[in-house]
Amino acid sequence: ELRTRAGVHRLTPGLTGWAQVNGRDELPIPQKVALDVEYQHRQSLLFDLQILALTVIKVVRRDGVKH
Repeated sequence: ELRTRAGVHRLTPGLTGWAQVNGRDELPIPQKVALDVEYQHRQSLLFDLQILALTVIKVVRRDGVKH
């Protein structure tokens, strides 16, 4: 419901995202929605490349992995 009210439900899902590189499952839903809103306002190829690079770094470092 929060995603719909914020309008971020219209974003096309992808492999990664701004909320995912900023905490993923460790974040409460309202904070994830806020990060999705920020992404929606900052959306650009350069920002997407930055998110992709951060994703690679986090995967290699195993950041946020709890198992």
